[in-house]
Amino acid sequence: MKRFLSAISQVLTVLVLFAFSSRAAAESGQKLVWHRIVGIPVPGSLVGRPPGGAPCEVCVDGTPAAWTTTEGRAEVNLDSGRVEFSVKGLVLASDPSFANIGTTGVVTRVMGTLVCNETVPGAPEVIDTDSVELSGKGNARFSGHVELPESCTDEPEDIVFLIRIAEAEGPGAFLVESWNAFGAVRTGADD
Repeated sequence: MKRFLSAISQVLTVLVLFAFSSRAAAESGQKLVWHRIVGIPVPGSLVGRPPGGAPCEVCVDGTPAAWTTTEGRAEVNLDSGRVEFSVKGLVLASDPSFANIGTTGVVTRVMGTLVCNETVPGAPEVIDTDSVELSGKGNARFSGHVELPESCTDEPEDIVFLIRIAEAEGPGAFLVESWNAFGAVRTGADD
């Protein structure tokens, strides 16, 4: 009986290890990591503008005010399309009325955005995650999947990560889809 239980235990151990290694293999792949999330330093900055002043086919507008963060990180798996990001302390760094400095103002939800093929040749493509709540302290976290076009997987060195406003209260509706933070200190594809 002991031999039988020992054999069953060994088989179960092998099955559990196989399941964990299969999951790890599915989550491995080519990854890009942005080790910091930084608030928009120059209000109104555009991402995706072609060089030489050519008109924008796909440009992502920056917010009209500067934002800051205390920390954050983003990661994308180019093979599986898994995206994760977290940001802490994403708050306004400027406000003409001074009433909203250090707060999230009217912004209630954000989304992660990959801008692929950010430089020429070709037009950029914008891929958004689902939106997540931005807490009153400026904290947000996302984990999920997106469909990545070839412009992302073929040119991983040409991907920009942004955080964009997905929802704003009242008169702040004009802010929706503008970016207020970006991924910095990237490692991965071209290391």
